[in-house]
Amino acid sequence: MTYEAKHPFQFAHMVFFQLADRTPVMMRAFVDACQNYLHQPNLQIYFSVGLRDVEIQRDVSATDFDVSMHIIFADRADYDEYAASKEHDEFITATAGMSTARRVFDSYLAPPAASKNNAKS
Repeated sequence: MTYEAKHPFQFAHMVFFQLADRTPVMMRAFVDACQNYLHQPNLQIYFSVGLRDVEIQRDVSATDFDVSMHIIFADRADYDEYAASKEHDEFITATAGMSTARRVFDSYLAPPAASKNNAKS
């Protein structure tokens, strides 16, 4: 039995890109490409993409990325369909050479715990 079958949680796909050209024009072009090719509302519960806040300089804050993308899927099957999609392949082709590195974090999301303040009596 797979992990997903035991734990039918939502699936999170987070990608952090380091760009070859960090000019505002190229960073905007990369964000636009993410939005144009990777936002697939029919498969995704949540999609966002944006730029790293360069003003935050805490010891625990990662600084080795320029663009972050956050996608939540209802399940792993929707993620698999997204990853195999024509749009995903087109994004890879359209942005070839724009990103020098990327870090991908995929995980199952546990449902939120009931808050003591929100619990029904």
